[in-house]
Amino acid sequence: MIDRDAEIEIPIEPLRRREPAAFAMLVERHQPLVLGLCQSMGLRGADLDDAAAEVFANVFRAIPGFEARSTVGTWVYRIACRTIGRMRARNRRAVGSELPSEHPDAGQPSPLRQSEDAETYQRLWDAVAELDEREAMAIEMHYRRDWPVEQIADVLECPQGTVKTLLFRARDKLRRKLARQEIANP
Repeated sequence: MIDRDAEIEIPIEPLRRREPAAFAMLVERHQPLVLGLCQSMGLRGADLDDAAAEVFANVFRAIPGFEARSTVGTWVYRIACRTIGRMRARNRRAVGSELPSEHPDAGQPSPLRQSEDAETYQRLWDAVAELDEREAMAIEMHYRRDWPVEQIADVLECPQGTVKTLLFRARDKLRRKLARQEIANP
């Protein structure tokens, strides 16, 4: 697994000086994961956009206090986890829109198969959104982002064993829920 934080070094001092270019680089670098976390936590449409904006507003406000004890990415994701959890609680009863569809490629399946796959995908991530927030975040980071347990543990600020437990419990809950919906075999 490649450490994505090491790929693009985000300069800390320009961030502390609140230089727009440095903050824009931080947002561009971390926005896909923040949006993915929002989706996994059940936020859709405008709620998803509002939550992502709130995350980056909180990051901007917290920059002066960043002590560099972790990577910038880990620090941003910790803020995201806390912020998204609050937004999720606030919007728990909101009805959302669909997740964006995947980009088609030349060898794409038939429209019927695409429809079935999209429905399955939607049900799966709707089920993830119903999980405990830490379980949903662990699923998002592990399965959508392909992060190792160690990196997830850093973000969630817990031992690696706890992340493994979160993933185990989440998979078990998803398996049972999806089996009831006849999506997966138990």
